[in-house]
Amino acid sequence: MKKRTLLVCLVIALCIGTAGATTLVKMEFADMAREADRVVIGTVTHTEGIWDSTGTFIHTLVNVDVNRYVTGAGPVSLVIQTPGGRIGDQGMVAQGAATFEVGETALIFLTAWEDGTPKVLGYVQGKSTVLESSFDAPRLMGGVADGRSLRSVVNELVHGPDHTIPLRRVN
Repeated sequence: MKKRTLLVCLVIALCIGTAGATTLVKMEFADMAREADRVVIGTVTHTEGIWDSTGTFIHTLVNVDVNRYVTGAGPVSLVIQTPGGRIGDQGMVAQGAATFEVGETALIFLTAWEDGTPKVLGYVQGKSTVLESSFDAPRLMGGVADGRSLRSVVNELVHGPDHTIPLRRVN
């Protein structure tokens, strides 16, 4: 019985020792705005899983047509690299990483990997999907801008947090 218990404990210890984890540091909107190299509103046109140079980890290349650079500047099309993804029947999940769907429009806070390739700042915190509405201004879902209107977020990024939009009088 002792040998069996020892063997079970050893197996558990080995599994724990090789398990990976992702720890995300919560970022506030102001921190994201300050630390981003650029912030874009763009539409996803294509995604593709690729292996890293060692062949042990999958990344996703996300092609984005930029509708607007809210801050910063750059080309009309970007390729953003995110950790995790799918190649054929093999997939890897990077907990906390932003995911993208072809056709979705998103507000994306960007920084860069060491090689200069664009990446999402703050992982999932740096991506908010734009939800169009027939009765209201577009709203954002997910990320640090969750639940806010696109207009208020753009206004804050461009003019700062203390800038207010004057209300127009309706007659």
